[in-house]
Parts: sequence; C-alpha cells; structure tokens
Amino acid sequence: MRGIFERLRGVFSISDDNPDLAIAQIDRFSRQIPLMYTMVVVNTLALAYDFMDQAPAWLSIYIPVFLVSISVLRTLSYWRAGKQEISGEVARKKLRQTIVLAGVLGSIFALWALALFGYGDVYSQGHVAFFSGVTSLGIMVCLMHLRIAAIVLGVTVIGPTSLFLIYAGSQEFLSVGLNLVIVTVAILYVLSNHSESFVDLISNQIALKKAAFEANELGKENERLANLDSLTDLPNRRRFLAELEERIVGAAEGNRSFAVGTLDLDGFKPINDIYGHVAGDNLLVKVGERLSQISSDLFVARLGGDEFGIIFEGELSDSELRALGNRICETVEEPFEFENFIANVGGTCGIAKYPEAGTTAKLLFEHSDYVLYVAKERQKGKAVLFSEQHQDEINETTGIMRELQKANLDEEFFVAYQFVVDSDTGLPVGAEALARWASPVLGNVPPTDFIKNAEKTGVVSKLTETLLRKTLSEVSKWPGNLFVSFNLSAHDIGSPQNILRLSEIVRRSGFPPERLTFEITETALLRDLGRANETLKLLKSLGSKVALDDFGTGYSSLSYVQNLPIDKLKIDRSFLVDMEECSTSQAVIKTILDLCDNLDLDCIVEGVERQGQLELLRGIGNMKVQGYLFSKPLMSGDALTYLQLLPSAEGEGPRRSAMRS
Repeated sequence: MRGIFERLRGVFSISDDNPDLAIAQIDRFSRQIPLMYTMVVVNTLALAYDFMDQAPAWLSIYIPVFLVSISVLRTLSYWRAGKQEISGEVARKKLRQTIVLAGVLGSIFALWALALFGYGDVYSQGHVAFFSGVTSLGIMVCLMHLRIAAIVLGVTVIGPTSLFLIYAGSQEFLSVGLNLVIVTVAILYVLSNHSESFVDLISNQIALKKAAFEANELGKENERLANLDSLTDLPNRRRFLAELEERIVGAAEGNRSFAVGTLDLDGFKPINDIYGHVAGDNLLVKVGERLSQISSDLFVARLGGDEFGIIFEGELSDSELRALGNRICETVEEPFEFENFIANVGGTCGIAKYPEAGTTAKLLFEHSDYVLYVAKERQKGKAVLFSEQHQDEINETTGIMRELQKANLDEEFFVAYQFVVDSDTGLPVGAEALARWASPVLGNVPPTDFIKNAEKTGVVSKLTETLLRKTLSEVSKWPGNLFVSFNLSAHDIGSPQNILRLSEIVRRSGFPPERLTFEITETALLRDLGRANETLKLLKSLGSKVALDDFGTGYSSLSYVQNLPIDKLKIDRSFLVDMEECSTSQAVIKTILDLCDNLDLDCIVEGVERQGQLELLRGIGNMKVQGYLFSKPLMSGDALTYLQLLPSAEGEGPRRSAMRS
C-alpha cells in the first residue's frame, strides 16, 4: 500500500521541490495553448451550430459564447505571460491553476454537451459523443507535459460522458462509451510514460546546467586564485602585468598617461632573520593593507618576496608622481606594531611613466624595476622617476653587456695592484689585485660598471678565472713574501663548482696558496649565507685566507665574523672621511681594531689619503693600511718597479717618493 501511495503521490506532484521543472512544464504547456483552445473553440462552435435549431438559445448560443470567450481570454493570458520570464513559485501557481481549470472547465464543457444530448436526433447525439470524446482526448494530448491535469480532465470529462453514453439505452452509445474509457486509459498510460521521460529529460538538463554553472564558478574561482596573492590577498604578478597591458591599450586609445611603480622594502630581511618567516609574512600583509589604503587611484599588487607593483591612475605631472611616490615610501616607513615587537622598515620606489618611459608593458615594468635599484643605490627610501639620464645609462649598460659577450678576456682585461702597507714602517706587506678593462670599442670601462654586467651576462665566472691566472702569474715575479688579495663576486662564492675551478687554477700556478687572500663583501654573503660558508671553507682548505671587505657597512657584520672562517677585516673608507674632525669615527676604528686583536684577525684600513689620517691611525694602534697616500693602483710592470725601488731591510728608510709614485 505504501508503494502505491508513493506512486500516486508522484503522479499528482506539481514539482514543489523542483522549480526549474515547474518552469519547464509551464513553458511546454504554453506552446500548446493556441492549438488546444483553437480546437476547443472550433468544436464548441460546430456543436452549437448543429443544435441551434433544436435546443433553446441559452443552451445553443449564450452558453457557447461564454465558453468561447473564456477560451479566448485564457489564450491571450498565456500569450502575454509567455513573453515574460517567471519564477519557480509563479510557475507552480500557474500549474495549480491549470489543474483546477482542467477540472472546472472540463466539467462545464461536459455538462453543456450532455445537456444538448436530449434535444437532438440520433446524428446530433452522435456529434455530442464525438465532441466530448475527441475534444477531451485532444486536450489531454496537449496536457502531456502536465500529467495530473490530463488525469483530472479524463476523470471530470471522459468519466461522466462515458457513463452517460453507457446508460443512454442504445447499443451504439454503449459501445462508444466503453471505447472512450479504453482509449482514455491507453492515452493516459502513454502520457504517463511520456511525462516521466520529460521529467527525466528536464532533470538531466537541470543537472547539466547546474554542473556547467558550478564548473563556470569553479573556473572563475580558479582564475581569481590564479590572479591573487595567497598571502596578502592583493593581485599577484600575473594579474599586475595583465592589468598593465589593459591600461596601455586604454591609454593608447584615449591618448592618456599613467605611471607604473615598483616598490621594494628596505630592511625586510632582518625581520625574517630575527623574528622568523611568520613575522615576515605578517609584515607583508600589513604593508599590503597600508598601501591599499593610500588612495583609490592606486592599483597595488604583490610581485613576490618584499616587492610590490603599483599603477598610478590619472594625468599626474612628474612632480606629482614623485610626491605621491615619496608619500608611499613614507607610509611604509611608519612603524608596524605586532604583539611581541615593532617592525621598522623602509620603502624605495621606482616609477616609469607612460608613454615617456615606454609603450609596452614589458618595457614600462623593466624601466620601473631598473630605476628602483638605481634609487636603492643612490636615494634609498625615496621615489625616483625614470628619466632620459636613466635611458642613457641603460643604453650604456646594454653596450657594455654586448661588448662583454664579444670581448677577448685574455687580451682586453688586465690587473692593477694597490699595495697594502704596515702603518708603522710604511713598507708594503701585500697588494690588492684590481680588475681593469680596456675595451677596443668602449675604451676604459670602470670596474663598477663591467663587473655587475658581467654577472648579468654570465661572463663573470670566465672573467674571474682569467684574472686569477694573470694575477698569480704576475705576482709570482715579485720579491719577498708579499700577499695578494683577489676579489670574488657574489656569483663566484655562490657556486662550489666555481670555487673548485679557482682552486685548481691556484694549484697549477705553483703560487703559494698561503700568500693568497680572497676578498668578499657582505653584499655577496647576503645572497646565501649557508652556501657562502661552504665555499669559504673550500678556499680555506686550499691554504688561502679570507678577508671581509667593506666591514662596518652592513647590519650583521659581527655575526659574519663569528660564524664564517674569516682571517682579515677591511675597514671601509667611509670611516676615514671625517675622522680628523670626528672622534666617533676614531672610536669605531679602535673598536674594530680591538675586535681583530681579540679574535686574532688582521685589520686593514682602506682609503688612507692624507698624512693626518695616517698619524691618527698610528695613534690608535698597529694595523695595515691601504690608499693613495702610499700607492695608486699600478700596472703589473709599474708594481714590480715599485717593489724593486724599495730599500732592503739593512738599508736606509723607505723612499716615500717611490711609494707615492
């Protein structure tokens, strides 16, 4: 019984739980409305006309006119509604109305037709049977997508009509009545199966639409995530470059201007090192939030690490761009408060303006990035706008890079030597090897220019090997046991393979490795302290020494001295600039000298250019000094002559004139 009840419940369901199915049923039924009511109107008028001379006017004229009017009004109502989108609730309401009207109107039409039955002859009575049966069956077919309405129509029209004909007293009408019952049952069975198939079809379509919608939403979410930085929720590098492309198209079409900025945090690495990466991540989130709140005319993205991209909206002048860029840097400089500490970082910004600095996304971004690092070198904590001067520098750099790749390293590169002397005796104890490049195209190129470009072009490893071979060959001819210092780049110490090749060059040269000192800078160490430690140990295993250059300019120099295999410290020349007037500089130098004494390290002071500086250094203590007061960088032959002109230990004092040559 429960199964039968559930079956009947399914039969009489009107899709309360599936609004999309109700909408589909109404849509399909609405398409059949004109055909259904046309059939009703034509058959009604035909039957009324047949009985016009046989039945009273109220039955043959007035009632038919009323029924036809209702049919026309229903058709117009569905026609108007068919032009509008309806909700699931409205569709369910219309379904209920259709079911009720199927029963009510069906009953009225059936009663009217049967009322005419007694006024006609046998032929007119047959017309009544035909009207009731054929019209009802035709309407049931039109209601095939709404099974319950078809069943209601069959019960309210075919049922009474069949019973009436069966009991009409005629064998022929009995047959017609039974035939109507059989045909109606058969049609309802077919319509039921068709309705179930229709419901399955619509359900599958709905499921497909839902799956397509979910897939579309998932695609949108994936696209959103693909363009979003997961840490800060800012647009990421991919979205930034895409936005930049769009802005260029819009600016080109509207003849407008805008600018691109690249912001890099200053002092972010110490936060990571001291407080951990979680603290660093939290800081990046707060920086992103603060940047996003500066102005609604800024499009802010995180490009990666501690670097952010900014697109400046509007027609801003150069001075306005610089002012806004500096405001951004100042905003970043304000302290960030956390639960356990306060983070103080800075920001440096490079800005490139469209179209002056470039007309493509790639060029604009590269120029903003270039001027960012120019700013970090020259104006840290400020915003710098890309200019023609920067373009000239890029052109020059491009020329340097091009010529570096074509250069004959053995013929074009050579080594100059600047001697290191004992502060008390003034006699040389060693020399620093300095790379020089005499390009046949560019002329003499400063080391600050060609070394960084050699790293960018990948030439630096071959260049280091070439210069080391030349250095060891030339210094082998020097008298005495003077040491030679050779500078290594960040690229050199970042690769154990490079160090192994340099070690092999030292072994093959026959030069005593204990007289060779490799100089490194804190900048080189910053890239990867662990890797640097490994490579320095390889150099130490060779028997050579390691010197830390530019000591005192980095924030964590003491940690390097403690953790790395360092033999010498070179005090940066910046401490000597005002040491004759500034007691603080003297105190710093004395502190570093005491540190070296305590750690058994050699101390070398760079940049000694005046006699007054030398006298103050002698008063602080004994150390090694280097500078123009004693020797400018000398070519290999001049360096050898310099050494040969020095008096022997048994002779008279050192010849100062020779030493200053």
